[in-house]
Amino acid sequence: MSIHVAGHQMDVGASLNTFIQTELKNLLEKYVGDTHESHVHLSKDHHEFVTDLAVHVSKNLVLHSKGRDSDAYKSFSDALTKLETRVKKYRSRLRDRKRQDAVGIEASYFVVNHEAEDSGTDTPVVIAEMTHDIHDLTVSEAVMKLDLADSPVVVFKNAANSQLNVVYRRRDGNVGWIDPSKHV
Repeated sequence: MSIHVAGHQMDVGASLNTFIQTELKNLLEKYVGDTHESHVHLSKDHHEFVTDLAVHVSKNLVLHSKGRDSDAYKSFSDALTKLETRVKKYRSRLRDRKRQDAVGIEASYFVVNHEAEDSGTDTPVVIAEMTHDIHDLTVSEAVMKLDLADSPVVVFKNAANSQLNVVYRRRDGNVGWIDPSKHV
C-alpha cells in the first residue's frame, strides 16, 4: 500500500505528512484491507485548506472524499471522516466486489467541435477528461460506486439485462436511474 501526499503551491511538513500517513493507513487496514494506492492532495483556497482524498481500492473502484477547514489537520480529518462513513456503509459489498474485478467495455471522452454545431456564445465546450471502463454491475452496485466515488453520474452495463444504464445524483439528493430497456 502506497500513500502519496502532495501539496499544491504549499509545503506539506513532516508532522502533517506523518499524521496523514498514519491515520489513513489505520483506516484502510481496519475497513478495506489491501489497497493499490492512495493520493492525498492539500491546497489552500483563500483562508481554508482543502484536502482531496482518493483511494484506489481495486483496478475499477476509486473512493473519493473532500474536506475543508481553516486548519490543515482538521481539513484532512474531515475528508477522512467522510471516507470512513462511506466505507462503513458499503464495507461488506466492497470486500465482495474486490474479488470479482470484471473488465467491461471502454468508453472515452473527446472534445466535440461545438462550432460546427452551434456558433452561439453561450455554448459550452465539451472537453476530454479520461478513458473509463463500463462494467457489468447491478443497480445497487452502481449506486454504491456513485456514493463511494462521490461522482455525479455512473454509466454501467446492467447485469440483469446487458443494457447500458445510468445512475446519477439528483438535485433533491436522491439517486436517479435511467434504464432505456424499460418501456413506458
